[in-house]
Amino acid sequence: MTETVNEVLSLSVQAMSLKIKSKEDFNFAGEIAISLARIKKQINLNWKPMADAAKASLQGIKDNWAKELAPLEEAEGKISHLRREYKLEQDRIERLKQERLELEAREKAEKERQRLLDKAAEMEKLNPKKAEMLFEKAEAVIEKPVFVQKAVEKTTKMESGGSITWIKDIEVTVIDAKAVCSAIADGLIPVSCVEFKNLKAVAKMNGWRGDIYGLRITATQRESKRAN
Repeated sequence: MTETVNEVLSLSVQAMSLKIKSKEDFNFAGEIAISLARIKKQINLNWKPMADAAKASLQGIKDNWAKELAPLEEAEGKISHLRREYKLEQDRIERLKQERLELEAREKAEKERQRLLDKAAEMEKLNPKKAEMLFEKAEAVIEKPVFVQKAVEKTTKMESGGSITWIKDIEVTVIDAKAVCSAIADGLIPVSCVEFKNLKAVAKMNGWRGDIYGLRITATQRESKRAN
């Protein structure tokens, strides 16, 4: 192990200080690259069995973990679904009640306002000052705020301990990818919302070159080293 570490350090120092100004330098750099690849291959061979064993052990732990959680999560999901459906229905009923009470409050206020206006109109000739007071009183009439008793509170303390809180959220589903792309192009949706994947494979498959479809494809080369 110590010998390998020393060799890695020696090669690393040579590689980091290397400058290629001639064919000899180029070939020497290749030799260093092969040596690095050879040591890298050996290190990977040394560590891979342990990594594979650890990965298999971890996967076994994850599988058993998931297996033990599965019935709990299924039951939890069923209860959450039932409670959510009930909560949504109660919210719908509460909205209807709220709208009805608000309408009744408006109608009551409008009725009172009209009563004062009619009375003010009757008094306008007999007692202008009182009529003016009635007009002002009519203008000041507003509907009283009304509130429906909630069937399900936002947070409920459970008798067995703990609490459950309802959190308002939204779900977003792409139903028209082209429309989404158009909105991104127009700046209505941030580009950061998009994950660009497999572009290299698609560009290779279609033989794209240069600037195309908003992409810049640049030819490049990389070494493929085979360490014996």
